[in-house]
Amino acid sequence: MEEVLVKCERLDHFGRGIGYVSGKIIFVSNFLPNEEALVKIILDKKKYMVGEVVQFVKKSNDRIEPKCPYEKCGCALKCLDYFKTLDFKKSKVTNILKRYGNIDYAVKEIVPSDNIYGYRNKITLKVKDGKIGYFKNGTNDLIEINRCEIASKKSNEIIKVLKKSDLSKVREIVIKDFGEVMLIIKGDMNIEKIKPLVSSIYINDKLVYGKEFLIAKLGEFKFYVSKDSFFQVNMDVALKLYNKVLEYLDGGKSVLDLYCGTGTISLFLSRYFDEVTGIEINEEAVRCAFLNKELNNISNVRFICGDVSKIVYDLKADNIVVDPPRSGLTSKGISDILNINPDRVVYVSCDPMTLARDLKLFEEKYDVKEVTLFDMFPWTYHVESVCLLVRK
Repeated sequence: MEEVLVKCERLDHFGRGIGYVSGKIIFVSNFLPNEEALVKIILDKKKYMVGEVVQFVKKSNDRIEPKCPYEKCGCALKCLDYFKTLDFKKSKVTNILKRYGNIDYAVKEIVPSDNIYGYRNKITLKVKDGKIGYFKNGTNDLIEINRCEIASKKSNEIIKVLKKSDLSKVREIVIKDFGEVMLIIKGDMNIEKIKPLVSSIYINDKLVYGKEFLIAKLGEFKFYVSKDSFFQVNMDVALKLYNKVLEYLDGGKSVLDLYCGTGTISLFLSRYFDEVTGIEINEEAVRCAFLNKELNNISNVRFICGDVSKIVYDLKADNIVVDPPRSGLTSKGISDILNINPDRVVYVSCDPMTLARDLKLFEEKYDVKEVTLFDMFPWTYHVESVCLLVRK
C-alpha cells in the first residue's frame, strides 16, 4: 500500500490521530497531536482513509513508552502521558455536550483513577485456535497476550496457567476478581490446574466448581457478584462516583434508582434517604439486589423487576438517579421522568453522545448544573459522566 508523510492535527473521540492526505481525512492509531510520521494507507474509502505508522519523523513530548506491548488493543491512549489522557477525555466530553446538547461550561472536573494499572476486576479473554488474548479493534483477529497490564494481579496469574492448558475447545474465558476469583468458560477444558487459583468455575453457564457467588466490598457495603451480574470494573473510582451521586442529590426523602442493576447505588444511598426504590429489567440482577439488601441488613430499599419505561410512570420520588446502558434513555423514559417532576435528576452515563442527546429532552424543565467526569477506564478512550439536573 502507498506510504505518505502525515502530520497529526488532533485526536478523534476514539483516541486515533487525525491527519490529512490531499485534503482527505486519515485516521491513524498510536499517533499523537503535532507528531509527523511516514504512514502506510491500509484503507482508502471515498470520504476517509485509515493508516498505520511506519516510521516517526517527529514525536510528541507527551508520548510515553507504554507498559503494554500489543498493538490495536482496547487501550487506545496507552502511549500518551496519563494526565494528558485526562485532558483529552475532559475536552472530548465538553465538546460533545456543546456540539450535540448545546451545553457549555458544564464539565467541572475529571477525577483520576488512583490505580492506572491492575485496576480491572473483570476481563473477557478470547480464545482462537487454542491461543488466548483479545480481538483487535473491530475485527475477529486475535492478539495473543502473555499478560494484561490493566488486569488484576490474580487475573495475570491465571492467564499464565491458562496459556499452559489445552484451550482447543474453548471460545471465551471471563475472569472476575474481587479478592476471590470466578472463572466463566465458554467451551470445554480440564480445570484441575486452575482450581487452586479460583473460588468458582462456570462452564457453559453451569457451576462446576466452588461458589455460586463472589462477594465484593465497596466502602462499608458488601455485594454478591453472580456469573451474569454487572459490577463496575474499577472499585476505587466507583466509590468516588457514588459519593458524587450522593453529593448531587443533596437531600430529600425519597429516591428512584432506575436501571439499578444489582442495587449498588440503591443500597449506597439507603443510609441517607428514608426510601429508595430500584428498578431493573434483568431478573438475575434483581435477585442479587435482594440478596445484597439482606447481606447489608437494609430495610428501606425495595427493588422492582421490570422495564423502566413501563413502570416508572406510576411512581413518585423527590430525586431520580439514572444509570442506563450505553444506548441511553428512551424518549418515553425521559417523558415519564418529566411527569414525575423530581427536584433533581442525577444522570450517570458511560457514553457522552447519548448523554448529550438525552439532556436536550430535559432542557425545557431542567437546568444542567454540573458534570463531573470519572476516569473509570485508564488508557482507554472511555469515561464515566455524572450529570446534575435541577428542576427550573
